[in-house]
Amino acid sequence: MKNNLIINFHVINDSKWFEKVVLLLKSKYTMVELAFFENSDNYLKKKGFCHLTFDDGDRTFYTIAYPILKKYNVPATIFVSPKSVVNQENFWFQKVQDFDKNTMNKILSKELSLPLEKISKTGFINILKCLTLTQINEIIVRYKKETNTQAKSFQNMNLSEIFEVEKSGLITVGAHTLNHPILKNENDKICFKEISESITDLQKLLGHEIKYFAYPNGAPKEDFGDREIEILNKQNIAIAFSSESKFISRNVNRLAFPRLGLSNGSMAYVKLKLTLGANWERLKSLLPNTEIKNRRYVTSISENLRNL
Repeated sequence: MKNNLIINFHVINDSKWFEKVVLLLKSKYTMVELAFFENSDNYLKKKGFCHLTFDDGDRTFYTIAYPILKKYNVPATIFVSPKSVVNQENFWFQKVQDFDKNTMNKILSKELSLPLEKISKTGFINILKCLTLTQINEIIVRYKKETNTQAKSFQNMNLSEIFEVEKSGLITVGAHTLNHPILKNENDKICFKEISESITDLQKLLGHEIKYFAYPNGAPKEDFGDREIEILNKQNIAIAFSSESKFISRNVNRLAFPRLGLSNGSMAYVKLKLTLGANWERLKSLLPNTEIKNRRYVTSISENLRNL
């Protein structure tokens, strides 16, 4: 495992699992602060370095992951939305995670003029990821109205918790847009606002420069591209992160850094994924129902995704 890599997490539900992962990583890698990767000489000339990141600012970072990181003195970076934190408002995907599949499929079929039997082949989350944020919010409003679904309690870290973890000196905070849209789906004005204001607003909240950013969802070309990279370049972001599962190589783009995602599984599974790196995604791409394949399928059968 003598490569340099970034590991990414989202929700951490199992403290014992996460502690085992941390111990495994510490046994194989030197755990470093994110600033280590700002200097290309570090990751080009040295091997065996690792940093942990966490997207969205889910409260399980504070309640489960953070105590373990402190216990083993492992630095990490969290990517949060200043709007979500201040307004204590869940992201769209958190709002819909318990929605009834059949009801959502019927609503999406009607709103997008798509045959129900076709969209039932893919999860409704994949369909929503093909839409603009405005379209997604309209779907959510309709679902709640039809089902009388009430708003959920806030799932993410509040401002005092973010202040606390950053003050520890172990945790770095980066930006993650305002509302977590798939940026590639949005027009130029919304894309610029989502990126730039998430950075400037977070800077105002925390009182210092924000140097790091993570793209929502994060698949290169599918979720972001040259437009987003150019915006971040003008915002003086040092490193921006994708969700591309690769080791850090000589030709890495500092505004499209790869990360290996972990969420669950046995330690044997985790070791295999760490060993395979980019080959893991190549193997996964052979499966019939990957997220990218499902999203491309939805796009291929509809001309109405941008025209609700």
